[in-house]
Amino acid sequence: MTKPYTGTTDGVADSKRPGTERLVELCVRRWRFSNLGTWVVRDIRGKAGQLSVHATARACDISYGTNKAAAIEAMNWFVKYHVELGIEEVHDYSGITKKGCEKYGRGWRCNRSGKPGWKDYTEQDNAGSFKATWIHLELTPHHADLDGDAYEAVWRSVPKPVKN
Repeated sequence: MTKPYTGTTDGVADSKRPGTERLVELCVRRWRFSNLGTWVVRDIRGKAGQLSVHATARACDISYGTNKAAAIEAMNWFVKYHVELGIEEVHDYSGITKKGCEKYGRGWRCNRSGKPGWKDYTEQDNAGSFKATWIHLELTPHHADLDGDAYEAVWRSVPKPVKN
């Protein structure tokens, strides 16, 4: 059974969550990505009154800079092992994971119409930040609350990404 997307149902966090922070550290270590931020209480960009998942401390933004190959590898790996890693959402703002999506990007969610899947963005329906060279990730509340060592154990329990 597919788990529902959590969004911001757990409300505003009081501080950073250890699983989210360790996820970022592991991405920096494995792919040499940069941490652009995790917990910040704010609305979704361009949507006043709609709380960002960053406010729950379960979202992170990690920059891949010019290393598109590493970004594609990472996003495909996150989606493949989303259950184990506790990934609820992945934003590919530059659309590099699918030809033809470069203009508005695309996003993956753990539950799209009852099953996990990608959505190709359009000019009217997108996640903003067109052509941004970072990945946005969202974790389940459970995985975000794992202590760092426990989240790292989950990370290490799944096969490493396959180099293209």
